[in-house]
Amino acid sequence: MASNKSRWCLALAVVVALVLCLGAPGVDSARILVVIAMPAPSHLIVFTALTRALADRGHQITLVCPSPKTDKLLPTHNHHIVSVQNSTVMDFKLKSVKKFMTGDKQDLISSMISFFNWGPQLVRATLLHPNFKAEVDTPNQKFDLVITEAFFIQEAMIALGHKFNAPVIALNPFGASPQINQFMGNSINPAWVPNLFLGFGGHLTFSERVINTVASTGMDLVYKFLQFPQQQALVSELFPSAPPLTDLLRNQLALVLVNNHHSLSFPVPMSPGVVEVGGMHITKKPKPLPKDLKDLMDGAKDGVVYFSMGSNLAMEYMPKQKTEAIFGALGSIKQRVLLKWDGPVPDTGVPSNIHIIKWAPQSDVLAHPNLRVFVTHGGLLSTQEAVYHGVPLVGIPVFADQDFNMRLATRKGFCEQVDFATLTQEGLSSALQKVLGSPSYKEAASLLSRLFRSKPTEPADLAVFWVEHVLEHGGAHLRPSNVDLSLYQLLLVDVILALLVPLVLAILILRAIFRWCCCRSKKGSSASGQPSKAAKAKKTN
Repeated sequence: MASNKSRWCLALAVVVALVLCLGAPGVDSARILVVIAMPAPSHLIVFTALTRALADRGHQITLVCPSPKTDKLLPTHNHHIVSVQNSTVMDFKLKSVKKFMTGDKQDLISSMISFFNWGPQLVRATLLHPNFKAEVDTPNQKFDLVITEAFFIQEAMIALGHKFNAPVIALNPFGASPQINQFMGNSINPAWVPNLFLGFGGHLTFSERVINTVASTGMDLVYKFLQFPQQQALVSELFPSAPPLTDLLRNQLALVLVNNHHSLSFPVPMSPGVVEVGGMHITKKPKPLPKDLKDLMDGAKDGVVYFSMGSNLAMEYMPKQKTEAIFGALGSIKQRVLLKWDGPVPDTGVPSNIHIIKWAPQSDVLAHPNLRVFVTHGGLLSTQEAVYHGVPLVGIPVFADQDFNMRLATRKGFCEQVDFATLTQEGLSSALQKVLGSPSYKEAASLLSRLFRSKPTEPADLAVFWVEHVLEHGGAHLRPSNVDLSLYQLLLVDVILALLVPLVLAILILRAIFRWCCCRSKKGSSASGQPSKAAKAKKTN
């Protein structure tokens, strides 16, 4: 009897579970292709934060990335990993890292040209890779959605949507770039919206507006005449049946997710098709630290300083004089120092307060109450984690958006910035002493942390909502009509002419009528009241 009752209870539970599952909204499993071409761990972290959340919702993810399948960052649940490692791409990255770590600097336009020229290599290395051809580019393969970092020198990836007849979502590891603004209809005016790579604040001076306008125009020209033609050539080469890239961007692209939050930069107008999901890689509740790290940080009565130059910049390539300057500055403070170091430790003596580690769970370290200062390269993920946990910064930016991030952090009052090219022990020591010695930096970081955390929903949940929205409804209704307007229409040149031409014609007609009336009046008065010259001559005679 009891056995029968148990069976009935089990059957009832199964039926209830099935009913709940069938009745729950948005649980239909979709096949989603996610393509990452950039060989950067920070990009992989952003993308896998989204794919994990989608996999938890039951979606089947095919993740194409340049990492080996054994990479500890890669998820497994509902994920099929397609590794597209490429030695040419990795060699280019390694050369770039070595160059950056020497402290050499290029001007903005030269850096852009060099960066754009890398784009075709990334696209070809991914789409022509044997693993991609064997596991993705097959005749019977079908996907319901494509997610890629299309606006990161990989616009040609949009054509994957055409190939699989699926909408495309672009996930940008940074904020909204000028290209995103252009193709998604964000109304950005250089008079008050700083360029993503210049590091200006939200209120521009006259000189900053001049620089912002000139630099933005120059970058637009480089993009239009170098980057975009390169990507169009890739589309023609790899997707012969696809329409022009401009049409793909306007018709195939449904949504852009940007890894940003306005509290970290400045408020700007966004179209509905651009959604901020900054911080979605941060877990709300920190995980327990490994015992050795926990004991080290718990026992630091004067606090801990954490030093990390991120996942791309290997410390082993840093010149010796810079290494000595860093060790000298960190060794001069009373706090314990956690220093993340890749590669062999240098021969120079390591001060007793410095503890070198190969890897650390960064966000969990920053969450520790004894963490006083984070010395960082200024990568966006590191900046977001520091802000989330309310930790002040000493920034040593090296390349890309890092200088921009640290300038904004300095303007917001929770950072001191040190120039990497001219890095000295005295300069780094001074910055450390300022941040450690003044409570204003911690107060500014805490205020920003509250703003950054104050959201109606978690960023990953927001991203999942919009992905499923596109799966169900597409994205055409999210795109404002200004993306289809020509420049002269956006600047209202045709409207101004339409209003101005009749006005000018009316003025000219009125002027002609007035002159004609004046002439008639003069002729009339001369005919009625003034004797002619002949009459005057006769009278005189």
